[in-house]
Amino acid sequence: MRIEVIKKATKAIIYLVLHDPRSFKFAASWISSLARACLGHTTLNAQVPWLTFKAIAWLKSYLKPDMSVFEYGSGGSTIFLSKKVSELISVEHNKNWYKQVAGMLSREEILNCEYILAEPEKNEFNENLPYNCSSFASTLKEYRGMNFKKYVLCIEKYPDSSFDLVIVDGRARASCISHAISKIRPGGCLIVDNSDRQPYYEAISLLAGYKRFDFFGICPYSSGLAQTSVWKIKPKKLL
Repeated sequence: MRIEVIKKATKAIIYLVLHDPRSFKFAASWISSLARACLGHTTLNAQVPWLTFKAIAWLKSYLKPDMSVFEYGSGGSTIFLSKKVSELISVEHNKNWYKQVAGMLSREEILNCEYILAEPEKNEFNENLPYNCSSFASTLKEYRGMNFKKYVLCIEKYPDSSFDLVIVDGRARASCISHAISKIRPGGCLIVDNSDRQPYYEAISLLAGYKRFDFFGICPYSSGLAQTSVWKIKPKKLL
């Protein structure tokens, strides 16, 4: 396992040297996080999002104390966001991880986060549905025959244009993207992590016409490279 981590980290360093030297400003933090990961620490301990360093830097510049934010997938980002905005709604599918994050929220005395547990459910006849925007399915094999409908639809109890930011970094991301767009205020933003993964392309096509920013590079507590993308949701012009 350590050999694989070293290989990924070496590849990432080579990429930085050849293609992204500006990201060397994140190198010390990145190496420190890898060392802590070897000791069992996670982004939850560090209270940082598991996004690329470039995307985290963008978040720090974007977030304001009066903002409302919704996130699919919880962790260090939950603590990070709740300390920077007025209101955070966070949805988690994993009961054990939910308990850990809830414990951190309690220890940090965070009161502006509505934290929701929405576990997956079995499909009728244990049917394995195709992965698309309307199936509420996950790409992970462990969730075959299950759906994340309750998880995805948590955002539907809020009116359209409710949030300044929605982050999609959990399960059933294609379905999450399709339900999130209308919930973002004009001028607000949508973040999708691992946006370069092919299964998300169909959902991402729904965002055509919105301004897109890609943040590719290293991530805290990860030896590999990843891509986080941001879309600015502006009203589309009427024809």
